[in-house]
Amino acid sequence: MLRRGEHLSAYDLARRALDEDGHSLTLAHAAVLSLARAGATDFARTEFVRLGLAVSDDPEALSLGGRLLKDVALSAEGARRRAFARASARAYVAAAASGGGRYGLVNAATMSLLAGDMGQASELATGAIDLAGQPAGQGEAGYFDRASRAEALFLLGRQQAAADMLTAAVAQAPGSLSAHASTLRQLSMIAAEIGAPTSWLEILRPPATAHFTGHMFTAREPGEEAALKARMADLVRAQRIGFGYGGLAAGADILWAETLLAAGGELHVVAPLGLASYVETSVRPFGERWVGRFEACLARAASVRFAARDPYAGDDEVFAYASRFAIGCAILRAEGLSTRAVQVAVWDGRSAAGPAGASADIAYWRETGRPQAILPFERPAPDAALAAASPATSERGVKAMLFIDVRGFGALHDAQVPAFFEVIMAGMAEAIAGLSAPPEHVETWGDGVFLVFDQPSDAAEAALVLLETHRRLNLRARGLPRHLALRIGGHYGPVHLRVNPITGAQAVVGAHVVVAARIEPDVAPGAAYVSEAMAGILATRHADRFRCGYVGRTSPRKSFPPVSIFNLSRR
Repeated sequence: MLRRGEHLSAYDLARRALDEDGHSLTLAHAAVLSLARAGATDFARTEFVRLGLAVSDDPEALSLGGRLLKDVALSAEGARRRAFARASARAYVAAAASGGGRYGLVNAATMSLLAGDMGQASELATGAIDLAGQPAGQGEAGYFDRASRAEALFLLGRQQAAADMLTAAVAQAPGSLSAHASTLRQLSMIAAEIGAPTSWLEILRPPATAHFTGHMFTAREPGEEAALKARMADLVRAQRIGFGYGGLAAGADILWAETLLAAGGELHVVAPLGLASYVETSVRPFGERWVGRFEACLARAASVRFAARDPYAGDDEVFAYASRFAIGCAILRAEGLSTRAVQVAVWDGRSAAGPAGASADIAYWRETGRPQAILPFERPAPDAALAAASPATSERGVKAMLFIDVRGFGALHDAQVPAFFEVIMAGMAEAIAGLSAPPEHVETWGDGVFLVFDQPSDAAEAALVLLETHRRLNLRARGLPRHLALRIGGHYGPVHLRVNPITGAQAVVGAHVVVAARIEPDVAPGAAYVSEAMAGILATRHADRFRCGYVGRTSPRKSFPPVSIFNLSRR
């Protein structure tokens, strides 16, 4: 099983293992499970068959088959929903019979409920409770065993007993927040199906995630700063914040970071610049004592992300991009944990003059409709001597980029190349021409295509349209192998907009173009993966249209650190 922080690609890992020994069932299972968790259900089902899991009698493979059918059922309605739920229940029953135990029976019971067979759901739930053996011990094994019992009790209408068992489950693994979130989604789905209350499930709700922001300021009187931190601490407790994402500039950022760490929360820093430049631009000018506090917070941070790693070049747009990156990370984390996201801010009520700052962050978050908690803050007008340099004229922009290639192109015979361009490349051209928001920049070479868009939502729509168009092509009719598949990598970040001195055409270049290019080789065939920055923007502003499921991290390459990537799909 892949865990957050491990390297991608599970798909490639399984393929290599199968190429080597032909029977790596465990790795094949991990690959398909990672695709399912990311929301790539169709491709996961294809790989489930191709990798031999569909004909296995292994209980984990049978359970995974039930999981894939369940995912289809939950995304369907009416007769299709009930049909796939029945098929899922059969797969889980087979898993239980092959040694899957209580887990298989409980899932079979839940899917029987979705199929409309309450009699079978009750029978299977009773069997799960009566299954021989006492609850497992402590840790996650004990948690999942008790959570399965709680689910069975809930299905039988014994809500108080289910609540008591759930309390016991959480006590076995109080820090297993991802497990709690998974159970919360499952039991909430059952509650919605039977019209039951959900307040008793709040014991599973992980702490909230937060984006924190506020003003930079010089050193204040000790009593004044202590009073502000006390208000911050009260707010962190009241909002039950356990994860904070933001910058680490002098003033409010550092105070939020210190407050969060003191409360036992996780600090996740998003730096707009390379650290040395960040300190010289946003920390040291406001007082030397802030530098030591910056370093202390950084040392205790759970993670550090970079919007850019270059020195400050007078372009404040990079600070705005960093804030939106942090906001996206907070919202993605909240979605992953089935919890709430909130913004906490220290603000003087003045509007921002430029694209960045507390006022801009607050306005951007407010547009999402999510909760905010703002601490009023009195400060003198910003000191021009301490403010960042005025933005310089810059041929830069923040753009969404797609890199596309066709897996299997390199193995084509020369005689097949003309058909490749007449069918696959022509299909892409037609799809691109039909977009309501076409790309503002296009480059191609061989089977590779590079598209640039102004808005991440337009790039996301283009990626999905291209995948859907390719799936409809009749490759075999033109003598092309059916395994030819698009791989699309997407990213959103600041780029340089220049003119190519050789061709005279526009050129889009920079470190963030490389980020987009490095994602594409790790994409599973027939899928689109996007960076955390792009996934965060989509989750923040377009969650009604797109889903971004966490897949893993890109494979490490020389001079290029791994980045988190997400499978892109429609809601």
